Formats: sequence, C-alpha cells, structure tokens
Amino acid sequence: MERYELIKLNDDDIECFELLYNWNLKEENRDHHTCRPLKEMGSLTEYIEAMKHIIDTGVQAYILQTRETKEVLGKITLFDYNSRNHSAEFGYYLPKFNRGKGYGQKMLQLFINLIFNDETLELNKVYATTSSNNDGSIKILEKEGFILEGTIREHFWIKDKVYDQLYYSLLKREYNDSRIGDR
Repeated sequence: MERYELIKLNDDDIECFELLYNWNLKEENRDHHTCRPLKEMGSLTEYIEAMKHIIDTGVQAYILQTRETKEVLGKITLFDYNSRNHSAEFGYYLPKFNRGKGYGQKMLQLFINLIFNDETLELNKVYATTSSNNDGSIKILEKEGFILEGTIREHFWIKDKVYDQLYYSLLKREYNDSRIGDR
C-alpha cells in the first residue's frame, strides 16, 4: 500500500489552509517560488477567503500527506486549465523542512497519475515553469519525464539577480508510454 496520498482541498478545509498560511509566513524566500508579482501576506482570514475563492473558480489544490499519520508534507495546484487545448499549468510547494526528502517527486508522481486519469479534465498536456537556478525543481520535473519546451530569457528576478524562466511540459502519451513497464 502506498505510504502517501494526495487529498483535494475543498473550501471548508480551514485547518489545512491555516497550515499552508503558516508555511507561507515562515518561508524566507517566497520570491524564489514564482515569477509573478508577490502579494503581501494578509491576515489568516484573508488567506482563507482567497483559498476558498480560487477553489470556487476552478483551481484544483491538493496536499500530499502520509496515509498513517496524516502529516501534510506539501501542496500541488492545477490552474490555468484550458479545455479547448486540453492543457493546464501546475505548481508545487514544499516547506524548507520537507525539501530533499523525495516528497516532491512522490507528490508529482501521484498528481500526474491523478490528473491524466481524470476523465472530466481530458488533459493532453500539463506544464510548469521554474527559475533556471532552481536545481531541485528541474531535477524533479526531468526525472518524471518532463521536456524542456522553452526558455524565457532574463524573466525571473530574485532580489538583485536575474534568471531565465524554464518551461517544462509532459504530454499524456509520453506519460502513458513511460508507464507501460509499470503495468
């Protein structure tokens, strides 16, 4: 039996929202995790309302947790779903104390299996972006068979340094082909 599971968040998962909020508060390098403009951390109430709103508007957020103890290890989110092109972007986050332990890899494996087998989504392609200096994220994506599709040069500003933004994707047929030996 699998030691970990992905749990889809609902807008009533207040206890989990509080945990995620606290992770964000303690993150020393929030600017390393997105190239989008950073918003100031508001109150817990504001964060909970924001999480409820994004879930209500179709964003799918999941947590990775252990089956036995229900300890939450990380978060992965599917967003920018495009039904016409059968594609969506995703992003993931592990708090610093959970990095380098294989949780990111496990979370991505469970997530990809889940979304490519979701008949309501009918996804053909999923993609993620990362900064060219994020070796951990690059390693996770490449190990799962994601292909570097392109580079946006000098697009990711972290403090006083600029990095390229890398676009990685995985097609459903590539995922299925890589899993033939697993059946």
